[in-house]
Amino acid sequence: MAHIPTSAAIFSPSVARLASSAAKDWNYVDSWLSSIFPNRSPPPFERNSETLRALVTLSTLNESVDEDFGHVSSLETLALRTLSKAEEYGNSEPKAVHMSPVYAAGRIVAAIESELSREGHLAFDALAATSVELGVAIPVPTGTGREFAHLDMYLFQLEQALSRTEVLHAHVGDHSSRLRSRFDDHERDGYRPSAPLARQNLELQRKIKTETSRLQDIKDAPSVQAQLSKPTTLQLEDDETIFLKLSEYDEALCKQINAFRNLPPDTELAKQQLEILQSELQAATQIRDNMFEGLVEKATPKRSR
Repeated sequence: MAHIPTSAAIFSPSVARLASSAAKDWNYVDSWLSSIFPNRSPPPFERNSETLRALVTLSTLNESVDEDFGHVSSLETLALRTLSKAEEYGNSEPKAVHMSPVYAAGRIVAAIESELSREGHLAFDALAATSVELGVAIPVPTGTGREFAHLDMYLFQLEQALSRTEVLHAHVGDHSSRLRSRFDDHERDGYRPSAPLARQNLELQRKIKTETSRLQDIKDAPSVQAQLSKPTTLQLEDDETIFLKLSEYDEALCKQINAFRNLPPDTELAKQQLEILQSELQAATQIRDNMFEGLVEKATPKRSR
Protein backbone atom coordinates (compact mmCIF):
# COMPACT_ATOMS: atom_id res chain seq x y z
CA MET A 1 0.00 0.00 0.00
CA ALA A 2 3.02 2.30 0.22
CA HIS A 3 2.99 2.92 -3.56
CA ILE A 4 -0.66 4.10 -3.50
CA PRO A 5 -1.11 7.90 -3.19
CA THR A 6 -2.56 9.31 0.01
CA SER A 7 -5.64 10.76 -1.70
CA ALA A 8 -6.44 7.40 -3.29
CA ALA A 9 -5.74 5.49 -0.07
CA ILE A 10 -8.24 7.46 2.01
CA PHE A 11 -10.94 7.61 -0.68
CA SER A 12 -14.21 5.99 0.35
CA PRO A 13 -17.58 5.93 -1.44
CA SER A 14 -19.48 6.59 1.80
CA VAL A 15 -17.30 9.62 2.58
CA ALA A 16 -17.86 10.89 -0.94
CA ARG A 17 -21.62 10.51 -0.60
CA LEU A 18 -21.58 12.36 2.71
CA ALA A 19 -19.51 15.17 1.21
CA SER A 20 -21.86 15.43 -1.77
CA SER A 21 -24.91 15.52 0.51
CA ALA A 22 -23.30 18.20 2.69
CA ALA A 23 -22.50 20.27 -0.40
CA LYS A 24 -26.12 20.04 -1.56
CA ASP A 25 -27.34 21.06 1.88
CA TRP A 26 -24.98 24.02 1.95
CA ASN A 27 -26.22 25.12 -1.48
CA TYR A 28 -29.80 24.88 -0.23
CA VAL A 29 -28.95 26.84 2.93
CA ASP A 30 -27.08 29.51 0.97
CA SER A 31 -30.00 30.00 -1.40
CA TRP A 32 -32.40 30.21 1.54
CA LEU A 33 -30.20 32.77 3.31
CA SER A 34 -29.91 34.83 0.13
CA SER A 35 -33.73 34.88 -0.13
CA ILE A 36 -33.98 36.08 3.46
CA PHE A 37 -31.24 38.72 3.04
CA PRO A 38 -31.78 39.86 -0.57
CA ASN A 39 -29.98 43.20 -0.42
CA ARG A 40 -27.19 42.33 2.00
CA SER A 41 -25.00 39.45 2.98
CA PRO A 42 -26.06 37.20 5.89
CA PRO A 43 -24.26 37.53 9.24
CA PRO A 44 -20.99 35.59 9.46
CA PHE A 45 -21.13 32.18 11.13
CA GLU A 46 -19.00 29.07 11.50
CA ARG A 47 -19.63 26.53 8.76
CA ASN A 48 -19.59 23.15 10.47
CA SER A 49 -21.86 20.12 10.66
CA GLU A 50 -23.81 21.36 13.71
CA THR A 51 -24.48 24.73 12.07
CA LEU A 52 -25.54 23.00 8.85
CA ARG A 53 -27.95 20.73 10.71
CA ALA A 54 -29.49 23.67 12.59
CA LEU A 55 -29.85 25.79 9.45
CA VAL A 56 -31.43 22.95 7.49
CA THR A 57 -33.95 22.39 10.28
CA LEU A 58 -34.68 26.12 10.49
CA SER A 59 -35.19 26.43 6.75
CA THR A 60 -37.52 23.43 6.73
CA LEU A 61 -39.59 24.92 9.53
CA ASN A 62 -39.64 28.26 7.75
CA GLU A 63 -40.95 26.64 4.59
CA SER A 64 -43.66 24.81 6.53
CA VAL A 65 -44.67 28.08 8.19
CA ASP A 66 -44.77 29.78 4.80
CA GLU A 67 -47.03 27.01 3.54
CA ASP A 68 -49.31 27.44 6.55
CA PHE A 69 -49.43 31.18 5.93
CA GLY A 70 -50.34 30.45 2.33
CA HIS A 71 -53.18 28.20 3.44
CA VAL A 72 -54.41 30.84 5.87
CA SER A 73 -54.31 33.55 3.22
CA SER A 74 -56.21 31.34 0.78
CA LEU A 75 -58.79 30.61 3.48
CA GLU A 76 -59.13 34.30 4.21
CA THR A 77 -59.64 34.96 0.51
CA LEU A 78 -62.28 32.23 0.35
CA ALA A 79 -64.02 33.64 3.41
CA LEU A 80 -64.03 37.13 1.92
CA ARG A 81 -65.49 35.76 -1.30
CA THR A 82 -68.19 33.95 0.66
CA LEU A 83 -69.06 37.10 2.56
CA SER A 84 -69.12 39.19 -0.60
CA LYS A 85 -71.42 36.67 -2.28
CA ALA A 86 -73.69 36.69 0.75
CA GLU A 87 -73.81 40.48 0.69
CA GLU A 88 -74.55 40.47 -3.04
CA TYR A 89 -77.31 37.92 -2.48
CA GLY A 90 -78.75 40.03 0.31
CA ASN A 91 -78.61 43.17 -1.81
CA SER A 92 -80.23 41.45 -4.78
CA GLU A 93 -83.11 40.12 -2.62
CA PRO A 94 -84.12 42.75 -0.09
CA LYS A 95 -86.74 40.52 1.53
CA ALA A 96 -84.23 37.81 2.32
CA VAL A 97 -83.04 37.50 5.90
CA HIS A 98 -79.48 38.76 6.35
CA MET A 99 -76.92 36.53 8.03
CA SER A 100 -76.31 37.24 11.68
CA PRO A 101 -72.72 37.79 12.89
CA VAL A 102 -72.80 34.44 14.69
CA TYR A 103 -73.92 32.65 11.53
CA ALA A 104 -71.27 34.45 9.46
CA ALA A 105 -68.58 33.53 11.98
CA GLY A 106 -69.72 29.91 11.86
CA ARG A 107 -69.53 29.93 8.06
CA ILE A 108 -66.00 31.36 8.22
CA VAL A 109 -64.85 28.78 10.76
CA ALA A 110 -66.40 25.98 8.69
CA ALA A 111 -64.65 27.26 5.57
CA ILE A 112 -61.32 27.42 7.40
CA GLU A 113 -61.73 23.91 8.80
CA SER A 114 -62.61 22.50 5.39
CA GLU A 115 -59.29 23.70 3.99
CA LEU A 116 -57.12 22.54 6.88
CA SER A 117 -54.90 19.49 6.70
CA ARG A 118 -54.94 16.65 9.23
CA GLU A 119 -52.21 18.32 11.28
CA GLY A 120 -54.06 21.61 11.04
CA HIS A 121 -57.25 20.00 12.35
CA LEU A 122 -55.35 18.52 15.29
CA ALA A 123 -53.69 21.84 16.07
CA PHE A 124 -57.01 23.69 15.74
CA ASP A 125 -58.78 21.25 18.07
CA ALA A 126 -55.91 21.41 20.58
CA LEU A 127 -56.02 25.22 20.55
CA ALA A 128 -59.79 25.20 21.05
CA ALA A 129 -59.59 22.69 23.92
CA THR A 130 -56.80 24.70 25.56
CA SER A 131 -58.79 27.92 25.25
CA VAL A 132 -61.82 26.28 26.85
CA GLU A 133 -59.75 24.85 29.74
CA LEU A 134 -58.03 28.19 30.34
CA GLY A 135 -61.24 30.20 29.94
CA VAL A 136 -59.74 32.44 27.24
CA ALA A 137 -62.00 33.70 24.45
CA ILE A 138 -59.18 34.85 22.15
CA PRO A 139 -56.07 32.72 22.76
CA VAL A 140 -52.70 34.40 22.33
CA PRO A 141 -49.56 32.20 22.07
CA THR A 142 -47.67 34.23 24.69
CA GLY A 143 -50.58 34.18 27.13
CA THR A 144 -51.18 30.48 26.58
CA GLY A 145 -47.50 29.73 27.16
CA ARG A 146 -47.55 31.83 30.32
CA GLU A 147 -50.57 29.90 31.62
CA PHE A 148 -48.84 26.61 30.82
CA ALA A 149 -45.76 27.78 32.73
CA HIS A 150 -47.92 28.67 35.77
CA LEU A 151 -49.69 25.31 35.59
CA ASP A 152 -46.37 23.50 35.33
CA MET A 153 -45.04 25.38 38.35
CA TYR A 154 -48.21 24.60 40.32
CA LEU A 155 -47.93 20.93 39.33
CA PHE A 156 -44.32 20.87 40.55
CA GLN A 157 -45.36 22.41 43.88
CA LEU A 158 -48.11 19.81 44.26
CA GLU A 159 -45.66 16.99 43.52
CA GLN A 160 -43.24 18.32 46.13
CA ALA A 161 -46.03 18.63 48.70
CA LEU A 162 -47.19 15.11 47.86
CA SER A 163 -43.68 13.70 48.33
CA ARG A 164 -43.32 15.46 51.70
CA THR A 165 -46.74 14.19 52.73
CA GLU A 166 -45.79 10.64 51.80
CA VAL A 167 -42.59 10.88 53.85
CA LEU A 168 -44.53 12.26 56.82
CA HIS A 169 -47.17 9.55 56.43
CA ALA A 170 -44.49 6.84 56.43
CA HIS A 171 -42.86 8.35 59.53
CA VAL A 172 -46.20 8.56 61.35
CA GLY A 173 -47.04 4.98 60.36
CA ASP A 174 -43.69 3.72 61.66
CA HIS A 175 -44.07 5.59 64.94
CA SER A 176 -47.67 4.41 65.29
CA SER A 177 -46.68 0.78 64.74
CA ARG A 178 -44.00 1.04 67.42
CA LEU A 179 -46.44 2.61 69.86
CA ARG A 180 -48.99 -0.07 69.06
CA SER A 181 -46.45 -2.83 69.75
CA ARG A 182 -45.52 -1.25 73.09
CA PHE A 183 -49.17 -0.84 74.00
CA ASP A 184 -49.82 -4.49 73.18
CA ASP A 185 -46.88 -5.49 75.37
CA HIS A 186 -48.29 -3.48 78.27
CA GLU A 187 -51.77 -4.94 77.78
CA ARG A 188 -50.55 -8.53 78.08
CA ASP A 189 -51.13 -10.40 81.32
CA GLY A 190 -47.49 -11.42 81.62
CA TYR A 191 -46.19 -7.84 81.55
CA ARG A 192 -44.34 -6.76 84.67
CA PRO A 193 -42.52 -3.47 85.25
CA SER A 194 -38.78 -3.54 85.71
CA ALA A 195 -37.41 -4.44 89.16
CA PRO A 196 -35.66 -1.10 89.87
CA LEU A 197 -38.82 0.82 89.04
CA ALA A 198 -40.94 -1.30 91.38
CA ARG A 199 -38.37 -0.98 94.18
CA GLN A 200 -38.19 2.79 93.76
CA ASN A 201 -41.96 2.99 93.84
CA LEU A 202 -42.11 1.04 97.10
CA GLU A 203 -39.39 3.17 98.67
CA LEU A 204 -41.19 6.33 97.68
CA GLN A 205 -44.47 5.06 99.10
CA ARG A 206 -42.79 4.15 102.41
CA LYS A 207 -41.07 7.50 102.59
CA ILE A 208 -44.33 9.31 101.86
CA LYS A 209 -46.17 7.37 104.57
CA THR A 210 -43.41 8.03 107.11
CA GLU A 211 -43.22 11.72 106.38
CA THR A 212 -47.00 12.00 106.35
CA SER A 213 -47.21 10.45 109.81
CA ARG A 214 -44.45 12.71 111.08
CA LEU A 215 -46.14 15.73 109.59
CA GLN A 216 -49.39 14.75 111.23
CA ASP A 217 -47.63 14.34 114.58
CA ILE A 218 -46.01 17.71 114.19
CA LYS A 219 -49.34 19.29 113.33
CA ASP A 220 -50.89 17.72 116.40
CA ALA A 221 -48.00 18.61 118.73
CA PRO A 222 -48.87 22.31 119.22
CA SER A 223 -52.46 21.50 120.15
CA VAL A 224 -51.31 18.94 122.76
CA GLN A 225 -48.82 21.39 124.21
CA ALA A 226 -51.50 24.05 124.30
CA GLN A 227 -53.69 21.74 126.35
CA LEU A 228 -50.88 20.91 128.80
CA SER A 229 -49.32 24.34 129.25
CA LYS A 230 -49.21 27.72 127.63
CA PRO A 231 -46.38 28.13 125.12
CA THR A 232 -43.58 30.54 125.87
CA THR A 233 -41.77 32.83 123.46
CA LEU A 234 -38.80 30.51 123.27
CA GLN A 235 -41.05 27.55 122.53
CA LEU A 236 -42.77 29.52 119.77
CA GLU A 237 -39.40 30.40 118.24
CA ASP A 238 -38.33 26.76 118.41
CA ASP A 239 -41.62 25.65 116.91
CA GLU A 240 -41.28 28.21 114.15
CA THR A 241 -37.76 27.03 113.38
CA ILE A 242 -38.92 23.41 113.30
CA PHE A 243 -41.89 24.36 111.14
CA LEU A 244 -39.70 26.22 108.64
CA LYS A 245 -37.29 23.30 108.43
CA LEU A 246 -40.16 20.88 107.95
CA SER A 247 -41.63 23.14 105.28
CA GLU A 248 -38.33 23.20 103.41
CA TYR A 249 -38.03 19.44 103.80
CA ASP A 250 -41.61 19.02 102.58
CA GLU A 251 -40.93 21.16 99.50
CA ALA A 252 -37.77 19.21 98.72
CA LEU A 253 -39.64 15.95 99.16
CA CYS A 254 -42.46 17.15 96.89
CA LYS A 255 -39.92 18.10 94.25
CA GLN A 256 -38.39 14.63 94.43
CA ILE A 257 -41.81 13.01 94.15
CA ASN A 258 -42.80 15.23 91.22
CA ALA A 259 -39.54 14.40 89.48
CA PHE A 260 -40.31 10.69 89.76
CA ARG A 261 -43.96 11.24 88.90
CA ASN A 262 -43.15 12.88 85.57
CA LEU A 263 -40.99 9.99 84.43
CA PRO A 264 -42.61 7.66 81.89
CA PRO A 265 -43.23 4.02 82.89
CA ASP A 266 -40.89 2.69 80.19
CA THR A 267 -37.25 2.43 81.29
CA GLU A 268 -35.83 3.40 77.90
CA LEU A 269 -38.04 6.46 77.66
CA ALA A 270 -37.07 7.44 81.20
CA LYS A 271 -33.38 7.17 80.29
CA GLN A 272 -33.93 9.28 77.19
CA GLN A 273 -35.72 11.96 79.22
CA LEU A 274 -32.90 11.91 81.79
CA GLU A 275 -30.32 12.37 79.03
CA ILE A 276 -32.30 15.30 77.64
CA LEU A 277 -32.42 16.95 81.07
CA GLN A 278 -28.69 16.36 81.56
CA SER A 279 -27.94 17.97 78.20
CA GLU A 280 -30.09 20.97 79.15
CA LEU A 281 -28.25 21.22 82.47
CA GLN A 282 -24.89 21.14 80.70
CA ALA A 283 -26.03 23.84 78.28
CA ALA A 284 -27.23 26.04 81.15
CA THR A 285 -23.95 25.46 83.01
CA GLN A 286 -21.97 26.41 79.90
CA ILE A 287 -24.00 29.60 79.49
CA ARG A 288 -23.44 30.46 83.17
CA ASP A 289 -19.67 29.89 82.86
CA ASN A 290 -19.49 31.99 79.69
CA MET A 291 -21.39 34.83 81.36
CA PHE A 292 -19.12 34.64 84.41
CA GLU A 293 -15.99 34.71 82.25
CA GLY A 294 -17.39 37.69 80.35
CA LEU A 295 -18.07 39.55 83.59
CA VAL A 296 -14.57 38.75 84.86
CA GLU A 297 -13.01 40.04 81.63
CA LYS A 298 -15.04 43.25 81.83
CA ALA A 299 -14.19 43.77 85.50
CA THR A 300 -10.47 43.05 85.08
CA PRO A 301 -8.55 46.25 84.19
CA LYS A 302 -6.38 46.03 81.14
CA ARG A 303 -2.69 46.47 81.73
CA SER A 304 -0.97 49.07 79.61
CA ARG A 305 2.15 47.84 77.92
